[in-house]
Amino acid sequence: MRRRGKRIKFTDEQIKELSENPFTSEVTYYQIYYTLEFQNLFLARYEKGESSVEIFESMGYDVSILGDNRVYGFAGRLRRRLESGRELIEVHGNTKLEAPQKTDFNTLPAQQSVASMQRELRYLRQQVEFLKKITELDNDKKPRN
Repeated sequence: MRRRGKRIKFTDEQIKELSENPFTSEVTYYQIYYTLEFQNLFLARYEKGESSVEIFESMGYDVSILGDNRVYGFAGRLRRRLESGRELIEVHGNTKLEAPQKTDFNTLPAQQSVASMQRELRYLRQQVEFLKKITELDNDKKPRN
């Protein structure tokens, strides 16, 4: 039986099962976050015409645990995220990233250097988005109290 409508809390057993899937980044009682690899694979297959249910099931997810809203709404959420100019990430978009430490990337191994640069880039993009929102508020013509 599939769930419809209101978000239902995952049980501890369901969280354990979802966490074991290699395409799961994180699971909480109410939300699941997917890896960047899953998001990219999903989009590619969805654009070729596969249904959301087919993709989730082929990637090892039990759609009856996830529920219709999570399964059917996933493609739309990804598309809206990309259309708004935001990049796909493994953590929730509202997660606050910590400021990167001052690092000399030349002294790190190549793979670690790239990962550090990507983290710093995500942090800087988050700061730019915040500054854009502040600017939009300042440009608003409504009188301030």
